[in-house]
Amino acid sequence: MKKKILMAAACLVLSATGVFAQQRQQRSPEEQAKVRVESLDKLLTLNQTQKDSIYNLTLNQAQQRTTLRNNGGDRKANMEKFKQLQEIQATKIKSWLTPEQAKLFDEQQEKMKDRMSKRSGN
Repeated sequence: MKKKILMAAACLVLSATGVFAQQRQQRSPEEQAKVRVESLDKLLTLNQTQKDSIYNLTLNQAQQRTTLRNNGGDRKANMEKFKQLQEIQATKIKSWLTPEQAKLFDEQQEKMKDRMSKRSGN
């Protein structure tokens, strides 16, 4: 009897953890843009024009990603489109940065690529 109760409790905890993880990842496009600008501002000390430009770009692309995700379709094709949007975003952001900021941005992008490749096992 004790084992059944413990197993039921363990199952409940595991299922609740999965639900919270899914909820955490579903930010609105506005929240995604705000978090991106805050993160870059912390790293690069952006001026207001840079913040506004990056926010608008990130918001637009987050809306595009949300639309793609909600429309379903081919996962591989969507991932390719996400990658293209990310490359466009990085190029545009870099064009708004000073040379010193661009260097820090490149370093941050490289670290992110390393983390992603380790995470995906490539």
